[in-house]
Amino acid sequence: MYADDTAVLCAGNTIEVARERAQKAADALTRWARETKMKVSGEKTQLLVLSQQAKDAKDCRIKVAGNTVEAQETLHLLGVTLDRLLHFGPHCRRLRRKTRPRINQLRQLTGRSWGLGERLLRTVANGYIRGAIEHAAAAWLPAAATTHLGVLEVEMLTAARTITGCPISTPRHAVRAEAGVVPMAARRDALAARLLAKAHSLPPEDPLHAVAEAAPVPRLKSVTGWRDRGRAVWDRAGVELPVEARLATRPPPWTATENVTIRLDIGPLPIGATASMRRSAAEACLGALPQCATWAWTDGSATGGVTNGGAGVLIEHPDGTTEALREAAGKICSSYRAEMVALKTAVRHLLEHPPLEQDIIICSDSQASLATLRGGPAAQTSPLGAAIWEHMAALVAGGDRRVHLQWVPSHCELEGNERVDAIAKEAAALPQQGVPVDVRTVYRAASRMARKEAISNWPDGWYRRLMDGHLPAPLPSTTPREVAVDVHQLRAGHWSGSAQYLHRIGRNPGRDCAQCNSLTCRAAGCRCCGEEEADTPAHILLRCPALMRLRLRHLGNIHPSEEEVRGSGVVAALGAAARYLQSREAT
Repeated sequence: MYADDTAVLCAGNTIEVARERAQKAADALTRWARETKMKVSGEKTQLLVLSQQAKDAKDCRIKVAGNTVEAQETLHLLGVTLDRLLHFGPHCRRLRRKTRPRINQLRQLTGRSWGLGERLLRTVANGYIRGAIEHAAAAWLPAAATTHLGVLEVEMLTAARTITGCPISTPRHAVRAEAGVVPMAARRDALAARLLAKAHSLPPEDPLHAVAEAAPVPRLKSVTGWRDRGRAVWDRAGVELPVEARLATRPPPWTATENVTIRLDIGPLPIGATASMRRSAAEACLGALPQCATWAWTDGSATGGVTNGGAGVLIEHPDGTTEALREAAGKICSSYRAEMVALKTAVRHLLEHPPLEQDIIICSDSQASLATLRGGPAAQTSPLGAAIWEHMAALVAGGDRRVHLQWVPSHCELEGNERVDAIAKEAAALPQQGVPVDVRTVYRAASRMARKEAISNWPDGWYRRLMDGHLPAPLPSTTPREVAVDVHQLRAGHWSGSAQYLHRIGRNPGRDCAQCNSLTCRAAGCRCCGEEEADTPAHILLRCPALMRLRLRHLGNIHPSEEEVRGSGVVAALGAAARYLQSREAT
């Protein structure tokens, strides 16, 4: 028989008290193992002293199964290296050694003009590199010192340069934005906020819930953790208690679902169908459903898709009477969650006030919500989804009643959908105090806030003017690798096709100057138009006379603004034209 290892934490106001309690714990473990005919491996046991005083860790030892175990500088537990001060410097250095071979493998997958597409490169980097760095990161990353975060930041920047093809001289903020890599500080804040929300979603008797609610007086201002950092992130993101309790048990897979049908389409529609075409198809689909039924229209509303959620329900009875239900969905709320709250409100009301008709038809314009419910009762991972299925199962239990959930298109002047949309907007104005927020919404709100803060900290320069507070959208999957590299380099401001950039790094020496940073140097002049202005990305994209016709064709303006040339398609066309004008074929 074999058993896995265990960990014991013993605390005391002095090192002697803590050591004595650790010895008692070791003796108790050894005695229990002996009684159950198991053997404790004392030679594999580790001991770590957590103390701000270095002298406490000196000459500290205990006896385990006849073996002397001395205190070490670090301890490896569940994939995390702990140190005496819990600054996690050794752990960050260990992660650096672990990720460097992975980054080298990522380099082997792409080059300047060949290799995997950008979307696949991002997937590999996020799963293979960032996944290794963020193992159990919610527990240790909020407590790591800023200098140790810099060790991991260098590795993620290297991966970002591999994804984008940008040279090492490119500003860090531009490389991260082009590669879609979030700074480690932003990830730290988002993970801390999510762990705090998860702890609050646990039952009150859970030890982690008690830790989240505790408010001890900190002894050292320089020491932080997921609880304190998570609270600070919550304050900046506007998140407030309560947090929705996590789903304790899912509905059993044998829950009756025969009389519940969910449909996510209204029939075949051509690509680019107009609003009238979608409305006609929806009316034909709804007309095929039983008309002598109770109809419920649901909709969710959230300001900007992120705040002040409201759930609206319109119930139409066969006798012509209608009911309007409104419910607040939360101060921090996504459109998806508002739609789920609306569906729950509808089925709960129908369960509390059972209609006489056998058929109940619920119409919603949220494909995401219906797709989640379509997985069945046992596939639900949120309390909302489980509650909706529980109510629907109770509606159809013990009778011939049938429930049909039907997707309908939005913004096509479908009467029922337009009426419930107005009800949902009214519900968004209801008081939001006391409405619980779920863990996923907290995480997304913290991530948005962290991204906004990272963007606001961009230094003044070409990239900040070009993007104007926006993150670039990923390039289309069909973009060739060579074109994608040119797009990233031009937007980031360090283009390998620029004479000025090549002269600055010593690859394009002039007659009178071998290398300099001056934009007025003759060796830095634009080779496309032949003028004295340096061929910086701003010159290529905004002002180069040789590319006037192309800018006029794409943008309708020969002197566009930074906002107009931000898109990847325009940048790719101008970069390709500049490359062609510099080639031997053009000359």
